[in-house]
Amino acid sequence: MSRIDLNLLTALDALLSERSVTKAAERMKISVSAMSRTLTRLRASTGDRLLLQAGRTLVLTPYAERLSQRIPALAREAKAALSRAEYRFDPATLEQRFTLRAGEG
Repeated sequence: MSRIDLNLLTALDALLSERSVTKAAERMKISVSAMSRTLTRLRASTGDRLLLQAGRTLVLTPYAERLSQRIPALAREAKAALSRAEYRFDPATLEQRFTLRAGEG
């Protein structure tokens, strides 16, 4: 993956852990067809099939098995790094001076 799309990283995490396009789509709150297209993009980006149909289930390729050891931590770290800390405006802590001017009538 030469260019990293964080949405793909999150989707890859869901696919690797759920081992189901349907369950990964539910987890990410997107349609199954959107997750299927995402899997196609991931396959093109990695050059690996990642998940293979084995009867009624999906199994990870050896490359996907290796990724499954690292991707969850990477996805959590990326989410934590990019999420905004809880911030609440408290006017009592404001240390600025404001000057208000008003004209007559």
